[in-house]
Amino acid sequence: MIRLKVFISSVQKEMRAERIAIGAFLSTDDFLRECTVPRIFEEYPQPLFPNLKAYLDLLRQCQIYLLLVGSQYGIDAGDGLSATHEEYRLAQELKLPTLICIKGARRAKREQAVNAFLKEIEAAKHTYSRFENEAQLLDIVGKRLREHIEITYSTVPLKAQIEQSALTHQSASEFERGMLDAMTYEDLDTELMLDLTASAEERDKERILPDEIPRLLLSRGYLWKDVDTLRPTVAGALLLARKPGMALPQARVQMDAFPGTDRNAEALDSEIFDAPLSKAVERAVAFIRRNTPKPLIVKGLKRVKAETYPPEVLREVVVNAVAHREYSDRGIKISIEVFADRLVVSSPGLPPGGQSVSILSSGHARPRARNPLVVQGLSWLELMDERGSGIPRMARILEQTGHPAPLFRIDHDCLVVEIRPANERESEPSPETAEKKERNGIEHSPRGLILEEVRSSGRIATRICVQRLGISSATAKRLLAELVEEGVLIMEGSGRSVSYRLKEPI
Repeated sequence: MIRLKVFISSVQKEMRAERIAIGAFLSTDDFLRECTVPRIFEEYPQPLFPNLKAYLDLLRQCQIYLLLVGSQYGIDAGDGLSATHEEYRLAQELKLPTLICIKGARRAKREQAVNAFLKEIEAAKHTYSRFENEAQLLDIVGKRLREHIEITYSTVPLKAQIEQSALTHQSASEFERGMLDAMTYEDLDTELMLDLTASAEERDKERILPDEIPRLLLSRGYLWKDVDTLRPTVAGALLLARKPGMALPQARVQMDAFPGTDRNAEALDSEIFDAPLSKAVERAVAFIRRNTPKPLIVKGLKRVKAETYPPEVLREVVVNAVAHREYSDRGIKISIEVFADRLVVSSPGLPPGGQSVSILSSGHARPRARNPLVVQGLSWLELMDERGSGIPRMARILEQTGHPAPLFRIDHDCLVVEIRPANERESEPSPETAEKKERNGIEHSPRGLILEEVRSSGRIATRICVQRLGISSATAKRLLAELVEEGVLIMEGSGRSVSYRLKEPI
């Protein structure tokens, strides 16, 4: 698959919101995410050996030039030209495919230098498009880039990608691209930033320099520059801030465990989490597991403690809640309640895209993302897998483990998901029945699916577990590590090329 670097050029302060929007769009559109990589220049941090033309060095590494023109020309960068004008001239010298988008009507009031710049563009016979708002801009950029990729590289989006892009565009909220001024780059988790950057760039972490991280995150819409200070956007804070609740109190997660089947009794355990979404998911799953009784089940000829709810299901339901909730309401948090007979997860906001509860329950809902930048970030952090696969996978695991299907309902503008324990098991099954149930359980468990795949294919990798077997990335990594530790599998390769093979026949 081609990976074209798209240089986004404009007067930085005037077009700040549009630059963030395009970076986020190229990072989340189903087709363009695979074919393009956004590049936005910001001089941060100040290097020990300043390079006053570093923006031109970055442009030389790119394959497409995208110019946004507004009413301001920008500061003189030397020779009487603004940095944006210099970038345009270098792009023409390099003969880069050039996409130009002009904000406002032809008669809009602009600085005199901007009008002269536009005359130069027209004299070069460049075609350009006009836009009035971000929605129009993203529509133009998407169409023009897809046309260029199709004509130049004979690569066209699949029908499903076109449909998914339209659904995402319809459902996406602009709130996640909002520029927070209550946080700075120093409030973000260094290791999480490196993990997300390495995955997005498809590079080993060891090969990413610390000074690269701010610029790469800014290019994708997770950061913005406030004069000389880098700050996170809403999506950046949710995913990467050590305590996102500092600026977004609604990002905290309320957890309560009750002894009975209602809220009348005092909670046995309560917590409010304020952590980046990936860590909040893990803490929520741990809270549920420690406050859920472990029933005794028959495994072979022994009685052993089992999980009331499959960990994969717990992770899936919590991930969906933090990924798809409505974050614009500062007064409502995600609520997770553990009762003696059920688990209830309430996520603020109606299902994105106006989907009904019955469609969600059927497992046939089309994936729609209210927060596509958050969803993509969670995917890069390996908390989410294929879009739209979460609810069907959760229902399948519940069915395989004897649990009732998940229940979905709307309560006070919140989407509520309810999960109940497995049905009653036989108290004393025969040895033959117990052995058969154990064998079937292993064959259909994530561990069994991994072993079956590696037997038939000879090798396996985390991405195969996710894409082919429907196992979450976190679960796949844990099980593969366990199988290596047990001496069943051998790990080969390093970084993103790691794979596993059988050590000896099983």
